[in-house]
Amino acid sequence: MPRFGDRVWNLAVAGHAGNRYASEFFIDFESLSDVTRREAAREFLFWRLNTRPVRGPLPSISTVSAEWWNLRCFLRFLDSEHDGLRLDAVTQPVLDSYLVHCRAEELMHSGMRHRLQVIPRLHLAAEAMPTDALATNPWNGRPLTRIIGGPVVSKHENQTPRIPPQVIAPLVQAALFYVRTAASDIIDARAELMELQANVHEIRGQSLARLDRYLDGLAADGRGVPVLDGAGLQPHLAGSPAYTYIMRKSGAGRGVASGSYANHIVSALERLGPEPGGMDTPITPHPQTGRPWRDRFSPPAVSHEERLLRAACYILIAYLSGMRDSEVKELRDGCHFTERSADGVVVRHKVRSQLIKGGRGAPESWVVIEPVAQAIDVLQRLPHRDLLFCRPVTGRPHSTISANRMNDNLNEFLAHCADIGFPVPDVDGEPWNLTTRQFRRTVAWHIAHRPFGTVAGMIQYKHLSVGMFEGYAGTSSSGFRAEVAAEEALARLADVVERYEDFKAGVRSASPGGPRTDNEFARVQQELQDFPGRVVDERRLHSMLKASARTLHIGTLNDCYYQPETALCRTPSGEDRPLLNSCRPDRCGNSTITTRHRSGWEAARGDTERALAFVGLSDLQRTALRGHLNDVTNVIEGIDRAND
Repeated sequence: MPRFGDRVWNLAVAGHAGNRYASEFFIDFESLSDVTRREAAREFLFWRLNTRPVRGPLPSISTVSAEWWNLRCFLRFLDSEHDGLRLDAVTQPVLDSYLVHCRAEELMHSGMRHRLQVIPRLHLAAEAMPTDALATNPWNGRPLTRIIGGPVVSKHENQTPRIPPQVIAPLVQAALFYVRTAASDIIDARAELMELQANVHEIRGQSLARLDRYLDGLAADGRGVPVLDGAGLQPHLAGSPAYTYIMRKSGAGRGVASGSYANHIVSALERLGPEPGGMDTPITPHPQTGRPWRDRFSPPAVSHEERLLRAACYILIAYLSGMRDSEVKELRDGCHFTERSADGVVVRHKVRSQLIKGGRGAPESWVVIEPVAQAIDVLQRLPHRDLLFCRPVTGRPHSTISANRMNDNLNEFLAHCADIGFPVPDVDGEPWNLTTRQFRRTVAWHIAHRPFGTVAGMIQYKHLSVGMFEGYAGTSSSGFRAEVAAEEALARLADVVERYEDFKAGVRSASPGGPRTDNEFARVQQELQDFPGRVVDERRLHSMLKASARTLHIGTLNDCYYQPETALCRTPSGEDRPLLNSCRPDRCGNSTITTRHRSGWEAARGDTERALAFVGLSDLQRTALRGHLNDVTNVIEGIDRAND
C-alpha cells in the first residue's frame, strides 16, 4: 500500500477495474519537475481519495487516476504558458486562457468537461492543500456546462447509444454459433498446435525421408499440401506453401524448407493441390449449410480465431447478464455456479465477479441464463490465467484486455459475421461501431420495451417477463434494475406521447376511464396551445405528460392509467399495482379503450362466436357466452361511437 510521501503511488493495489491496465493506476509524482508542484499534487489527490463529496460516494480509484492526468495537464499549462505560476496566484483571466487552450485541442464536449473538472475541485480542496492552493473561485462558481457551452444533456437519460435490433440479432446469433459450434474446433486446434510446438524441441537435424512420408500420407488421405491462408503478419503470402509448418509437422526439420526440401514440397503441391491452413483438426459442419464452417486451421489462424471466440463470449456475457465491462473483465476461474430453487424444480445459473462502479471491488453475484454459462465454460477452456479475459501473450500479472482493445475485437467480430453466414447490415450506410458500454444499455431497453420479443426469440428461450428480468437484470447491487426502470419510464412516456398524438388526430377513448384521459389530454393541448400551425416545446410536452406516463400500463384490450382508488382489480390486501388477471377493461374507471384496441376486441368476438357454435354446450354455458358476446359487442360499438 503506498504511503503519502512515496515518489510513486500504485493505486492498483487497492483494486482496479479489470478492463484497465495496471499502469494506468501508477501516479509518478517525479513527472512534475517542481518540488512544490509535487507536494501540492500529493495533498490534492490525498484529499480526493479520502473526502466524501456532498452527494455520492467516495471517488473510485479509476476516477482519481484519471484526475491525476487532468491535474498534470493544468499544472504543465501553468509552467509552459505562465512561467510556473503558483496555484495561489492564479486569477480568473489565467483560467480563461486555459479554457481557450483546451478548446484549441478540439476535445469532445465530454473530454472538455473532464479536463476542466479538476479546477473547481482544486478550489474545494484549498483548505487541505497548505503547500499551494487555488484561492480563486473558478468562473464564480458557475457550472462547467455553461462555461463550456454545447448541448445540454439530461442527467436522467442514458446517452450511450443502443445497438439497433437489425445489428444485435445477427450479432448474437453469430456469437452463439461461435460458442456452441466453432469453440470446440478452435480449442482442439490450440491443443494440436501446443503439441506441435512441444514436439519441435525433439527434432534433431533434417530428414528428407520423414518429409516424404508426411507428403505420402497426405496423398493417401486425399488431402492437399498445406498453404498459407493469409492469417498472421504476412497476408500477402496467402497461397504459398507453408514451408515451416510442413517441416515441423513432418519432423523433417525445425526451420524453413530450402533446397531439395522445398523442391519436394513444391512437387507435391503440383501433384496434390493446395489445402489452406493444413492442420489436422477436423472442422465441424455449419448448421445452416452442412459444410465445414471454415477451412482447416493454420498456426496463425488459431490465435486469430481465439480472439474472435473471446469476443463472441464477451457479447453473450455482456448482453445477456447486464454486467458492466469492468465487471465482465473480473470473471475468474470457477465464477459460474448453479443453485436450485426452494422446491428443487428451477436451476438458476449464477456468476461471481466484483462490483467495480461504486463498489470498490466488492464481491457480488449475478443471476444469468444458460448461454452465459456456456460462454464462461468456453473461456475456461481457452488459454488464460486466473482472469478469463486476460491477454495470454503477456507475462504481466494484470494483463486483462482493455476496453479499447475489446472494442476493436468486437468490431472485428462484427465484420466477420458475414463470413460465417450471419451478415450484419449497415446503419445509415456505415458499419455499426460497437463499444463495450452499449450491451448493458441495449438489453435494459429490450427488457423495458419488448420483454417477450427480441432477446428471448433470438436465443430460443421461453422466458416469462419475471424470469427474463431475473435472468438479465440479475439480483446484484450493480444498479442494472435501476437502468431497466429508467428505460421503462422512457418507454411509458413514449407510449403516452403516441396516445396524445392520437387524441390530437381525433381519436377518442371509450370505456369508463375514457373521459378522464381525454380531458387530461385536452387540458395539456389547451395549456400548450398545441394546435395546427404552432410549434410546441417538446420538453414541456413531455414534462406535462409524465404524470400520466407513470401510471400507464399497455394492454391488448385496453390501456390502464392505474389509480388505486378506482381500480376494480385491487384487493384490500393486494399490492398497489394492476392485477392483470383480474382486469375488467370494459368496466374499470382506470381503463381506456381506443381504436388501437379494436382488433383485440374483434378477435375476442370471433373467439366467442366460434365457442357458441360448439355442439353440446350446456344452457348455462350458452348463457354465459351470450352475455360475454354482448359485452364485447358493446365495447366495439362504443369505440365506433366515440370516434364517429
